[in-house]
Amino acid sequence: MEGRVVLITGASSGIGAATARWLARHGMRVVLTARRQDRLEALAQEIRARGGTAMAIPADLADPSARQALVCQAEAAWGPVEVLINNAGFGYYGTVQETPWEVIERMFAVNILAMIHLVQLVVPGMRQLGRGHIVNIASVAGHIAAPPLTVYAATKFAVVGFSEGLRRELAPHGIHVTVISPGPVRTEFGRAASGLDVDPNTVPGGLDPEAVARAIRRALQRPVPEIVIPARYLPAIWINRAFPRLVDWGAAQHGRTWLRHLEEARGRKEG
Repeated sequence: MEGRVVLITGASSGIGAATARWLARHGMRVVLTARRQDRLEALAQEIRARGGTAMAIPADLADPSARQALVCQAEAAWGPVEVLINNAGFGYYGTVQETPWEVIERMFAVNILAMIHLVQLVVPGMRQLGRGHIVNIASVAGHIAAPPLTVYAATKFAVVGFSEGLRRELAPHGIHVTVISPGPVRTEFGRAASGLDVDPNTVPGGLDPEAVARAIRRALQRPVPEIVIPARYLPAIWINRAFPRLVDWGAAQHGRTWLRHLEEARGRKEG
């Protein structure tokens, strides 16, 4: 991995930041992108202070022109992107009926359209090199959909399906594709999805972002189609595929519990 150029989206915090630190420690040149410029610059400076190589390029990935400028700037500085990690994404806690349409549009723009567009932009360089690796961050929610994240789950199902087809499409060109499907991770996801002051460390059963970063590194060293982390979710995914009605009741109960919890939290905030 020494010296390879990796573009990481959603790099200002959580999984993206942890992955950037991990890969930079192992000699990769990391291109960091997200909307929050101050956080990106701070992370790039931290990586450089530890002897790594990093470049921060702020961008709103919902904007197609910003995506194009991002890849052009990265390639102009360091040459073709050899590894693309599509990590940027967000969710929204609420029923489908209650979710504002503009939120749904932006969720699909960031979680799906940006991912596909960035793949289109970097694949020519990878084909020129005759190698490359694309890592798309999905979720266990991309295999088991449950309220109050139904719309978010739809975007992650799309990530899983897109990655499967893309893997088969690019394999003849020496380009690997891996999808990473984590369970809950201790990040700022809950705060962004709920609009409430949620402490990431209180996520039940939440993974440390470092665990996902290590899974990404393993995939880059030994390419596999998908990593579900933690592996304890694999039986639930298989059961949901074979006997979905067995999962329906539990998922519905889980959704109602979450919605009540959110209503209580919003009530406390407004009070």
